[in-house]
Amino acid sequence: MISAAKKVRRTAPAVALMKQLSRLREEMDDLSDYLDLLEARARNAGRPRYTTAQIRKELGL
Repeated sequence: MISAAKKVRRTAPAVALMKQLSRLREEMDDLSDYLDLLEARARNAGRPRYTTAQIRKELGL
């Protein structure tokens, strides 16, 4: 019977590339989040901003 999951032998350069790819994906996620923040700020330009204290007071927290 052939095993469905085979253990793959990874070389040091392959492991390094996988780590680098993982770091790049995380950085892309962070940059995407930052872009979302900048777009939201641009959409809300000119509108009043609220502090955390103001929001907590309004919500009764």
